Amino acid sequence: MKKKIESLAIDKHGSVEGVHYTPHYVSAKELSELTSVVYPLSYSPTTTGVDSMTTKLDLDSFVASAMADYMNNATAATAEVAAPTAPKEEKKEKEKVVLKNGFVKMFGKSPSTIEDFEVVPFSDIPECVAYHIPKVDEGYVLQVDAAARLVAAFMDGDKTLMTGPTGSGKSSLVKYVCAKMGAPFIRVNMSADVESAQLFGQLVVRDGATVWVDGPITEAVRNGCVVLIDEWELMPPEISMGLQNLLEDDGYLYLKEMPGTSEEKTIVPHKNFRIVCGGNTVGQGDDTGGFSGTMVQNSATLDRFTTTIHLDYLSKDHEASIITKRTSVSKELAKNMVKLAALIRSAYGQQQINLTMSPRTLINWGNKMARHNSVALSFRICFYDKLRESDKKAVAELFGKVFTDKL
Repeated sequence: MKKKIESLAIDKHGSVEGVHYTPHYVSAKELSELTSVVYPLSYSPTTTGVDSMTTKLDLDSFVASAMADYMNNATAATAEVAAPTAPKEEKKEKEKVVLKNGFVKMFGKSPSTIEDFEVVPFSDIPECVAYHIPKVDEGYVLQVDAAARLVAAFMDGDKTLMTGPTGSGKSSLVKYVCAKMGAPFIRVNMSADVESAQLFGQLVVRDGATVWVDGPITEAVRNGCVVLIDEWELMPPEISMGLQNLLEDDGYLYLKEMPGTSEEKTIVPHKNFRIVCGGNTVGQGDDTGGFSGTMVQNSATLDRFTTTIHLDYLSKDHEASIITKRTSVSKELAKNMVKLAALIRSAYGQQQINLTMSPRTLINWGNKMARHNSVALSFRICFYDKLRESDKKAVAELFGKVFTDKL
């Protein structure tokens, strides 16, 4: 196009070699300045005095044509230097590795939150506590991720804090893991009036002589058991302070009430000893009103736990499968029982009623149906009649949303 423009002769009458147009009038000097913006233009005037003459030119057509040519060239140049777009690589899911002696092999399930890891069963179990090893419950429905975290804590020698609502499966999970790993299991139920002697040991009279008898925690420390202190937040703070040495790295248990030297009173934990504290709160009190009696534990005690595991209620399908395995109710009935339990738990969470419904209660309800052959009567026996009068009306309405039977 540039050569074409250069060859055009512009005469003083405003004609450009046979092209007719409606002209815009500009001076030659203005034309030169305008065209130089697009690109340099050479032309040959046919008359003298071109700078002072008035020249006719279809400026609109000329500029539009020149700009179109310029943009075409620029686009082509950009296309030449533009890097080709690399094809997108498909993301391949990382293949899970199953170890020969790992968690997946032992428990038959693969956790979703952590990779498989080596698991070494407990060994060198003293005969005096071998009877504490639980039997494996073949009907137990495993909470896989929580179990994996607990097993990892056992492998690392951690002190574990386990929290969750009533009936979420805290104690049953610890017991099942101990059964699979071959660990002696001792469960201690805590209360607000517990005494040190009940946990650590005391002097008793036997055959006319005074002898020292270990408490359950001391027995676990001395012989290498897994001890679960259940409802631990009910424990008076002065008792939990007595556990602080035991919760330390390379900690020990000191029995100040036991006769003997300081060395004899100091119990170094067996290599298999593990401690788990389970409760409904994390030891900082309860602001829901649902767990009366819970106490605020010393922050120094809380700081010594090296693994924390929180359990919630199971999924509806998971919970229904437990009911069908543990009772004789149908799958459809189990689903409706879980549906009612979810409504009751929601009402409890909103503080509309004062008692919640645990999986333990659901199993009891299912077993009662086998005897009484009545959904409503069995529900009254295992749950409804425990309620305050003010709560019964609300629960009866929830029951009617799921079942046609009348309470």
